[in-house]
Amino acid sequence: MADPNPITEEERSNALAELETSRWRLLTALRGLTEEQSNLRPAPDRWSIAECAEHITASETSILRLLAVATAGDRVEAIAERDDFVRRFIRDRSRRDEAPERIRPKRRWSTLAETIRVFEERRAANLDFARTTKEDLRSRFYPHPFAGTIDCYQWLLSLAAHTERHAAQIQEIKEEFVEDGGPRTEG
Repeated sequence: MADPNPITEEERSNALAELETSRWRLLTALRGLTEEQSNLRPAPDRWSIAECAEHITASETSILRLLAVATAGDRVEAIAERDDFVRRFIRDRSRRDEAPERIRPKRRWSTLAETIRVFEERRAANLDFARTTKEDLRSRFYPHPFAGTIDCYQWLLSLAAHTERHAAQIQEIKEEFVEDGGPRTEG
């Protein structure tokens, strides 16, 4: 049953815009790559483009499923003030946190095209949810592995920010190792 206080139209609009923009940035970064190019690793301890794409896809959590396990509580006005924090914190690539085991690359999908297809399905479901939900996402909470306890609206924002973070990483790998044929050298 829907809660009596759904997210505001401004919140809905913001979440949809961020989810769509991050989707577009990821797909743009992945465009034109061969399987061989997508599997190049910039360093032995760094993920390839294909591994980044798999990680993003694995982390594209179903907000509907998340709601099923989220803790209900009173609306916390102070937590809404953390929206910008969530956006900045998740996008911040100066930190290199170790991904939780459940979303680390494991070759779940055999090709980059299949990974993209699954990402598109999962993101489409989250976009549809964001477009139509009547749930009060601000009064449902679930812990984020790095940002702490956030509300379910902020989970939508974190999905977009996480995709942005890794789309930027993919673009850097692509520019340095794919388009130039290898790492740049000084000199």
